[in-house]
Amino acid sequence: MKTKTLTRSLLAASIALAAAGSVQAADMRINGFISVVAGKTLSEGDNIRNSNGKATVTADNPTDGIYDDDLDFKPDSIYGLQISSNLGEGLSVTGQITGAGGEDFEAKVSWAYVSYALNDEWTVNAGRQRLPFFFYSDFLDVGYAYHWMRAPTETQVPFDTLDGVQFTWQGLTGDWDSRVQIYAGSSEAETAGTGVIGLDNAIGAVFYTSNDWLQLRATYMTSEFWGEDLPTQTEDNPVDVWFGGLTAHATFGNTFVVAEYVTYEFDDAIEGAGWTDYEGAYISLGHRINDFTPHITFSTYKQDVENAVPVNAAGTPLIAQLLPKSTEESEAITIGVRWDFHPSAAFKMEYTIRSDESKSDFKAAYGDRNDVDLISAGVDVIF
Repeated sequence: MKTKTLTRSLLAASIALAAAGSVQAADMRINGFISVVAGKTLSEGDNIRNSNGKATVTADNPTDGIYDDDLDFKPDSIYGLQISSNLGEGLSVTGQITGAGGEDFEAKVSWAYVSYALNDEWTVNAGRQRLPFFFYSDFLDVGYAYHWMRAPTETQVPFDTLDGVQFTWQGLTGDWDSRVQIYAGSSEAETAGTGVIGLDNAIGAVFYTSNDWLQLRATYMTSEFWGEDLPTQTEDNPVDVWFGGLTAHATFGNTFVVAEYVTYEFDDAIEGAGWTDYEGAYISLGHRINDFTPHITFSTYKQDVENAVPVNAAGTPLIAQLLPKSTEESEAITIGVRWDFHPSAAFKMEYTIRSDESKSDFKAAYGDRNDVDLISAGVDVIF
């Protein structure tokens, strides 16, 4: 109900702005994007949490886009419409509506914020905006903006929006273009695997700098994590968590390399799941040949767990298989190609091979659920 109300409010506001006068109408911009992707898993391992016992692949954490062994057009498919208006004297407004296949394409307001330029270098945004966790966070939904079908999921989390305030400084540091973002606020998400979860009192900072061939980024955040369905770690008794990440992107003519590393740590293990420390990383190499960009990516993640309680497909805890301490680990290689067949559209194909490197006791409790391959193809369009 809240999503529908916000959507109607945002559309009504945009219509009102368009009719407000010639200056405002001239400064209004409407942009959009859409991705239509199909895929299916191959060579599935075992997963006790699935009703058919087969491993699946989560293509999008925030929207529960999950591939199984049936051909599916939903998990990676998404549309978006962005409306922005420059009101003059440093004030602007931005709204974005998206609908993802993992959520049956239901429209939701992913951005709705006011921006004000304090001076030539400092800007403040207030409202709902993208949570700047990762290198690709600002345009993660816009598949056209990067070479993959999807950015490596090993460096993603279920949270993607921030309800709060963000201060941004942009300027020159010697010969480098630099940006510093400082933000505070909260976030909430809901997935089939976690239920409703949230981040409260989030405080973070991002440092970004670039020259003509190299981009560097570092980020850090502290927050309080809670889960609506957790026995005691609810909103009234959250768990402290910190998050950090490093990224480098280098371009050498028509060849590029990008690498990202993220890590986060909970002060106490999350009840049931047992999550404690997490590390995820990837390195990707691509080369542009006219309209084609073949690429290869190696990605990995490791999740330490303590006192994890595995559950079966029906959600029944398997108490006999309680894991006092163990590790889930996965490695993957993705090979793909992007074809820019149109100035506003790209066709992509990818094949990902995943292997389960988890400890033997973790596999005994959950199955080798990371032993699963994925083939996918689709079209990304911007307008």
